Amino acid sequence: MKKWIIITIISILVLSVLGFIGWRVQAGRAGKPIRTVTASRQTVTKDISFTGIVEGEQSADISFELSGIVKDVYVSVGDTVKKGEKIALLDPQSVELELAKAHADKASTSVGGRLTWQKASDAAQNTISENTKSLEQKRQAVRDAKNALDQSSEVFAKKSQESGEESSIALSAYSTVLANKSAYNSAKTALETALKTTTSSNTAAKHAADVAYADYVSALQAAQGDTGLSSLSALESLARVKASKSIMRAPFDGTVTRKNIEIGELATVGQTIIGIETLDSLRLSADVPETDAFALKEHMDASVTFDAISRSGPVSAILEQIYPAATLIEGVPTFHVSLRTSDTSLPLRSGITANIVVHAEKKENVIAIPRRAIVTKSEKQFVPKQRANQDPQEIEITTGVVGSDGLVEVTSGLAEGDVIVTP
Repeated sequence: MKKWIIITIISILVLSVLGFIGWRVQAGRAGKPIRTVTASRQTVTKDISFTGIVEGEQSADISFELSGIVKDVYVSVGDTVKKGEKIALLDPQSVELELAKAHADKASTSVGGRLTWQKASDAAQNTISENTKSLEQKRQAVRDAKNALDQSSEVFAKKSQESGEESSIALSAYSTVLANKSAYNSAKTALETALKTTTSSNTAAKHAADVAYADYVSALQAAQGDTGLSSLSALESLARVKASKSIMRAPFDGTVTRKNIEIGELATVGQTIIGIETLDSLRLSADVPETDAFALKEHMDASVTFDAISRSGPVSAILEQIYPAATLIEGVPTFHVSLRTSDTSLPLRSGITANIVVHAEKKENVIAIPRRAIVTKSEKQFVPKQRANQDPQEIEITTGVVGSDGLVEVTSGLAEGDVIVTP
């Protein structure tokens, strides 16, 4: 076959393929419809969803205020109890041992306080006595220096009269006067310094003795308050208080939901022994992240479903309380909320999961469009508005409530019936 024929055939095939591709593209473009939506008046609802649990109106994890061996537990899980009912008891021996230790500590404190006071008192007396002796020595030194100065002055005056003031004998006597005068001034300075030092020393020693005595008296009177209880009476009262704390009682009417200890085991202070809840009065409880919590208000309506309960539709509930302060849960500030449902026919149990939807905001009869039609540019919002026989025009709008179903309230920029091009 000739070369030009081959080239012609290949060219025809290439042009045919290219023509087919172009036809498909044009056909696709021509057949692709423009999607639009009409701005209309609708109801826009903003819902906030979160998960919670069912719990009793009152719940308590009860522990002993004393450590000790559990002697009796009077309830089991599922039992109903009345407020004040005895539910557990510690071995009284542990209370007696604790009281004996407290009595020994008190006696030791009293004896130690008396010894401390006696030592401080003896030390103060010794300090004052030593300071008195030292002062008397310095006063005597001043008196001796004054006598020496007076005697040397008399000698100088006598020698001056006999030999004249410029004589060697008079000058020698005068030098003695100067030396004695210096010694006298030094003795007076030493006395003045000693007076200040000993006064401070005596005051400090007396204060230490007074403090020690006050501590000792306070220890003796620790068991005697305004009621005039003697030390023995105070210990008896303490024994009654300790005995009452060794008995665990129900804080309110409820049902025992937990029992974490058995007879013979050691119970420590703060350890949860019994759990009690009011299962006849239940509520819904949840922790809501701060981003959603600030949109919530008390008395808002809510819808609730339960994974464990088969039901044709959600249950109505009311948001009763929002805690005023946030708590950190896995590093996220959250607010605790509680809700209540009036449907008493539900077989609710404490601890089951509740799927909660709070209707935070609702706008009726407002112009709304789908959220997907809005384009955000430089923190402003725009929509492509369709025009007759022309390309769409971008119109700036302002929005209000952002609904949970994808609708957005348009507060300005669009009128009812405007047609918007959507992606």
